Amino acid sequence: MAEHSIAAYKISVHRRQKREPLPFDNFDGAGADLLRVFYGYLAFLQSDGFDHADNQQVLKAPEISSDHRKIRTTLGLGEYGVTSQFEERGSGNVRFNREQSDVEILTFRNLLVLPKGREVGLFLTERTHNRGVYSLFTTGLRRAFRKRFPEYVLDVNNLTPEAAVSRILDSGEVKKIRLVRNSVPRDIADQYELANHETELGTMETVISAPRRGKLSKKRIEKIVRGEADVSSLLEWQKVDYNDLRVEVRVGRSTRTLSVASGKTPVVTFEIDGELIDNDGNLSDEAFYREAMKVALDLCEDISLTRQSVAEQQFTWPENWNAYRLEVPPSEDVEP
Repeated sequence: MAEHSIAAYKISVHRRQKREPLPFDNFDGAGADLLRVFYGYLAFLQSDGFDHADNQQVLKAPEISSDHRKIRTTLGLGEYGVTSQFEERGSGNVRFNREQSDVEILTFRNLLVLPKGREVGLFLTERTHNRGVYSLFTTGLRRAFRKRFPEYVLDVNNLTPEAAVSRILDSGEVKKIRLVRNSVPRDIADQYELANHETELGTMETVISAPRRGKLSKKRIEKIVRGEADVSSLLEWQKVDYNDLRVEVRVGRSTRTLSVASGKTPVVTFEIDGELIDNDGNLSDEAFYREAMKVALDLCEDISLTRQSVAEQQFTWPENWNAYRLEVPPSEDVEP
């Protein structure tokens, strides 16, 4: 799996009893703009952060910037509740004893595109080593949105209609198939004497690679995308159950990864060219957002947008955001 990739999701809002999407810049008929809603939620994450005690995770937004109807933001995903020991590589000297209250923060960059007068927008989010912020970000967002706008539903869903996935498969060559498990099987953990937290937080992958300059068959993957086969039949191998099936497809000079989990819509991620990553494994902000905009423009036709509506969006940002602040309420204050 690439060190850095971009996952794409579509944004829409509709009335609770209806599925018809509403225009972003006036979804309630009284001037409510979903762009301001997102910024208000990010402002809350920047000042207070969202602590999801059930999952022992926190989410913060240390950096937020806007450009007309686009928002760039860095989100910090933190995890706590685990004790461990950090050692210096090579010497084995103890550097730090981690306690359950210590929070490990990983940062991810994100781009939100919400065109004026449109009913569908984009959330493009960075993934590193198959980790990202989508789940916690949308959990807090939906909870906060429902508290403020109880008559409406905000959706941030997979941007992978069948036509888009089929087009990627038709135009590209399958280079790798990965089976990914989000924990290490107990017998393997025992064999390698892994600690409990290493077993639970570790991952395991089985990789099938095409021969050099060759390709793998698409037939079984195409049946899954068309709904003619159940992905669960491919998520078990050698008596090990896996969580995800990932297919790397080479399209021209770029690589796209189709991620399929049992019972879920396939997810398309876009690998970032390794040449953009420096020797220390870092990707600059400039390179990430440039690649994210390329993805946004490439995806226009799949969500009924024009390249102009994504690239050219005039919007004047208000100076005072107090009225738009969108706080995540305690879980007990939200209706089931």
